[in-house]
Formats: sequence, structure tokens, C-alpha cells
Amino acid sequence: MNRLATLSLVAFGLATMLVACDDDPTGPKPGESFTLEVGETATLDAVHTTVRFLAVAEDSRCPSQAQCVWAGDGAVVLEIAPAAGDAAEDTLHTNPESGPGAVELVGYELTLLRLDPYPEIPGDIAPNAYRATLALHERLESGDD
Repeated sequence: MNRLATLSLVAFGLATMLVACDDDPTGPKPGESFTLEVGETATLDAVHTTVRFLAVAEDSRCPSQAQCVWAGDGAVVLEIAPAAGDAAEDTLHTNPESGPGAVELVGYELTLLRLDPYPEIPGDIAPNAYRATLALHERLESGDD
């Protein structure tokens, strides 16, 4: 009888750990911002997708000490790989006049919130020094459709 009770407790403990693991996703949750360095990947459990920060395609943002006639743009290249599909590259922009700042993912939007570091004078930014801050939000449907 003692052996049966021990086995039951072990089984209960394992089952509890498995349930706890399922309820606690490892990646960023919708509404939370997260930051990726170049080459880094995040798993978006809500949409069963991984996102990898590949590169900065362009950084023409006006340096903080300069006066510019245009704000410029930072263009971030992401690899978006759904669990059930092929990976694709998308480019998100810091300036909405230059291109999209978000991409739709199965009822959600992945939005570029910020690109760091911000350019300064003098100085160039090393390609591997960039960090992209992103967030996954539920997509709001408009009533105009």
C-alpha cells in the first residue's frame, strides 16, 4: 500500500508540472513589448510563430544632434516563420511615410515600436549593435469593411 501511495504522489506531481508548463508560455505574451538583437529569435506562442531579427536594411533617421528636413527611417528586416507554413521576410519601418510599421499575423499585429540605438553625430552604428523593440497586439477589426 505504501508503494502505491508513493507512485500516486509521483504521478500527481508530474501531471501538475506538465499542466504548469502548458499554462506558462515561454515567449512574449500579447500586449507585452519585447526586444531582439540582430540574429535573435522570439517565439510568439499566441500565433504559433517565430520571429527573427535579421538586419537593419536602412537607417536614415535624423541624428539626435542634427536638424533635418525629414525625420528619416529605420527599416528592420524580420523573418517570420509560422509553425504551419513557410518562413517569409517582412520589413517594418519606424517612419509610417516610408512603409508599414506592422505586419498581420492570424488576428494579431506585430508592430515595430522602436529601433535602438538612435543615431548620433559623430558615429556609425555597427550592424550587430541594433535592437528592435516589438509588440504583438490583437488586431482591432474596423466596422468599415
